[in-house]
Amino acid sequence: MAHLTLNKIKIDRDINEDSESIRTIDKFIFYILLAAIAIIPIVIGAHTALFISPDISGLGANGTAYQTDIFTYYKFVLLIIFTISTVILFLYKLLFLNYEFKKDRVNFAIYAFIFFLLMSVIFAEYKTIAIWGMHNRHDGAIAYICFSILMLVALNIKYPKNALKIVTYALYPFVWINLVIALLTFYGKNIMLNDMVSKILTIFDKSGVTFDERSILTGTLNQWNYMSGMSGILVMIFLTLAIFQKSVRLGIINLLTASAAFATLLVSISSSGFLAFIVMTIFMLVVLVMKGNKKKGLFTIISFLLIASLQIGILSTKNNQVWDESIGMFVKTNPFIKEDGSLGLFGNKTYAADNEFDLPVLPERGLAGGSGRIYIWSEMLKLVSEKPLYGYGLDTIIFHFPQNELEKRAELWDEKGLVDKPHNMYFGILWGTGLFGLLAFAFILTMLTRTILKTVYKKTFNTSSYFVALSMGFGAFLIQALFNDSVIGLTIAPLLIGTILYANHINDDLTEETS
Repeated sequence: MAHLTLNKIKIDRDINEDSESIRTIDKFIFYILLAAIAIIPIVIGAHTALFISPDISGLGANGTAYQTDIFTYYKFVLLIIFTISTVILFLYKLLFLNYEFKKDRVNFAIYAFIFFLLMSVIFAEYKTIAIWGMHNRHDGAIAYICFSILMLVALNIKYPKNALKIVTYALYPFVWINLVIALLTFYGKNIMLNDMVSKILTIFDKSGVTFDERSILTGTLNQWNYMSGMSGILVMIFLTLAIFQKSVRLGIINLLTASAAFATLLVSISSSGFLAFIVMTIFMLVVLVMKGNKKKGLFTIISFLLIASLQIGILSTKNNQVWDESIGMFVKTNPFIKEDGSLGLFGNKTYAADNEFDLPVLPERGLAGGSGRIYIWSEMLKLVSEKPLYGYGLDTIIFHFPQNELEKRAELWDEKGLVDKPHNMYFGILWGTGLFGLLAFAFILTMLTRTILKTVYKKTFNTSSYFVALSMGFGAFLIQALFNDSVIGLTIAPLLIGTILYANHINDDLTEETS
C-alpha cells in the first residue's frame, strides 16, 4: 500500500488501483491530443467581432473595426478547450493518483519557454495583441502557452501500443478535404459563393457577413503558403509509409494519399512545402538504404514520381506558377507550355524611371531574396537588437515595422503593403519572446529532433514504419518553418507529433504495430 497525505490526513492508497486509474486518464488525454491533431487544422467558420487596434496611421483594414475571421478563431477556441481539458485530467492524475512528473530536460525547457512567453507580455508595448494575437491569426502568447502545456502533458502520459498508427490515421481527413477545396479553387470554382457552403461557414456568425467574388477559400489554413507547408509535411508522412509498410493494400492507400497531398502542394503556388519535401526525401532515402526493402521502396518511389510528373504536367499547363514554385526552382523552362515571348510576372509593368516622368527619389520596384523575406528579416534583426531580452510580444510586428519606408518599394515591390508577419517561425519567436525565448524553444525542438533522429537511424530494423513516417513529417515541418509563420492550424499537429515521437522513444514503444 502507498500513502498519500492531504491536509495532514493520512490516506491509504492502492497502488494497482492508482495505476489502472492513471492508464484510464492517460487514454482520455491521448484522445484529446488526437482530436487536437485531427480537428484543429480543418475547422473553419466565420466569426465577426470588434477588433481594437492601437491607433497607428496607415494600418488600413487592421485598424479598430469589426473584423471577420474564417480560419483561426474556432481553431483558437478548440485549442483552449482541449488544453483546459487535458490540464484538468492531468492535475487529477498528479494530485490524487500519486503521479510524479518525469525529470526530463525537455520538460524544463518548456517551463523556461512559458516563463519567457509571460515575460514578453509584461514588457510588450501592445499587451493585448501580445496576449491574443491579431484578429486574423490568434498567434499570441495564449496560443503558444497552450502549445507548451499540451506538449508538457504529452510528455508525461503512457501511450497505447498502436498510438503512432492512430495518430497517422488522424491526418487523412486534412489531406482529402483540402485536396477537394484546393483543386476547386485552382480551377476557378469559388465554393464560398455556394449557398450551402456559405451557410455552413456562417452558422455561428450573427453579423450578417456575406461573401463575394473576392472571398476565396484557400483550404482550411489561412493562406497558400501555409497550405504548401502543411502539404509538404503530409506528403513526407504518407510517402514514407507507402515505402516502408509491409501491407500492399496500405501501401497503395498511402501512395494515393501522398499523391493527393502533393497535388495540394502544387496548386498552393508556394515553394516552402516543395523545398521541405525535397530535403526530407534525401533523409528518407538514407533510411531506406539502411533499413528498408530496397526493391519495394524503389518501385514505390518510381510510382510516386510518375504520378507527380503527371500532376505537374496537367496543373502547370493551367498555371505556369505551378512549375515555377516547384521544379522551376531547378529547371527554369517549363516543357509543358509553349513559350510565347511574353514577359514574366512583372514584365508588363512600366516603372516611373522608364519614362519622361522620372521620379529619382523613388527606387525601382523589386523583390529582395526569398520573395522579400531577406529584407523583412534584416529589418526585424535591427529592431530586435534594440530589445533582445524579451522581444516585442508575439504577433506585434505590424505595429513596429517601418511601414512607411520607401525602401519597401525596392524590396517588397509595393511600399503600400503592410508587413504583418516575418514569414519565418523562428524569427517570429525571436521577435515575440526575445533571444532567451528563442533559445528555450530551439532547445525543445533540438532535443526532440536529436532523439527522433537517433531512434530512426540507430534503432533496429523493427522500428515502426509509423515512427519513421511521422519523423519525416516532423522534419519537413522544421524546414518549411524557415519560410512560413506559425499559425495554429499549421503548428499544433507537428509539435504534438514530435512530442509523441519523443515520448514513445522514452517509453521504447517503437516496434512495428499491427496493420
